[in-house]
Amino acid sequence: MPLVAVWGCERVEAWRLDDDSWASLRATYRERGLVMACGEPGGPVERAGTRYFRHKAACDVHEGGPESPEHLATKALVADVAREHGWDAIVEAPAPDRSWIADVLVSRPGARSVAIEVQWASQAAEEFAARTDRYQRSEVDCVWLVGPKNRDRGLYNVRGMAEALEMEIPMGFAQAPEFMPMRDALTRWFRSEIRPRYEAVVDAVEVVSAMAKCHNERCGAWFSFWWLGGLQLQTRCGQLGTVSLGARYPTWATDRPESLFQGEVRAAIARSSLPTATEYRAAHSQKSDVNYVAQHCPRCRWHLGDGFIVAKRRNWTSYTVPVAPARVPLDRRVTAVQHLCVDTGHGQCAPVDADGVVFPAERNESGGLVSSNSFGTWPGPIDADPLPVR
Repeated sequence: MPLVAVWGCERVEAWRLDDDSWASLRATYRERGLVMACGEPGGPVERAGTRYFRHKAACDVHEGGPESPEHLATKALVADVAREHGWDAIVEAPAPDRSWIADVLVSRPGARSVAIEVQWASQAAEEFAARTDRYQRSEVDCVWLVGPKNRDRGLYNVRGMAEALEMEIPMGFAQAPEFMPMRDALTRWFRSEIRPRYEAVVDAVEVVSAMAKCHNERCGAWFSFWWLGGLQLQTRCGQLGTVSLGARYPTWATDRPESLFQGEVRAAIARSSLPTATEYRAAHSQKSDVNYVAQHCPRCRWHLGDGFIVAKRRNWTSYTVPVAPARVPLDRRVTAVQHLCVDTGHGQCAPVDADGVVFPAERNESGGLVSSNSFGTWPGPIDADPLPVR
């Protein structure tokens, strides 16, 4: 049930016509002609307060069959809100070759056009993929607003009645997605406040530590083994999140995050009641013939190895150590968290497109950098005690 038609030589949108214009259209469309976006003739219909157009014959271009009042209302609302925020919006916009008709095609200078598709009726995953791919081949991005029959497909969920529509959007790291009035949610989207990634600095680290004694017989100094269990991030938009670097001490790593924060962590441990922290330095294993980064005794610089640290049972304890805010390279899988990004005085998250580096880094078969750890993000600051006071 299209909302748009060409009446004579005038393109009209049914929901925007006032009563007099609608009455004039109904009285004259046979003489002036009424053609819809697919090129087929049609006629005006008003049912239960909803105005739309109906094909005179079957149409293969308009997909999905008859549209519900909720579908029609959603398309109209998307177009209205887009225009209110400076976007161009064409309802039922046809491809140049009429191979598809987008529910609403929105655009703005300097960016690719976006087809916003509304799908209240149930649709198979394969059909979602095929229709999305069709837009991509036309160099048009695609955003789906889906009703309850398609819920939890990783798309924007919508619900409600035509006169009271709601849309679900992602919130902060500490909050689940929330439904809100569709007009408010669309406003967030068209203001670009729903960002697909976050940009952040590290402002604290989780130090996992255990006391041990140097196994160099000529030294025997007590020291603190240590490694990083996580990084506490603060996003540009003021939210806190934690990136886990793995639940256990990783061995034979050639690239370690400890190197980035070694000075601050060792200085913090020196001010505490813990023994002096070990030092991370490059090392070589004669037995395995590999280069890696290993801990060394802070007194005699004895190479402490990796296997020895893991094999012996130790009483590991976690502490929070604040650090000077620093940008670190993070894997794109870590930063890909869709969230409501509101400027709190420092702008909005706009991370670079280049892939980041993860720790520890290994080359996979495709040549990309992957992590041997289990990365993940979750809400809130690091849940660890401060270092004990000296």
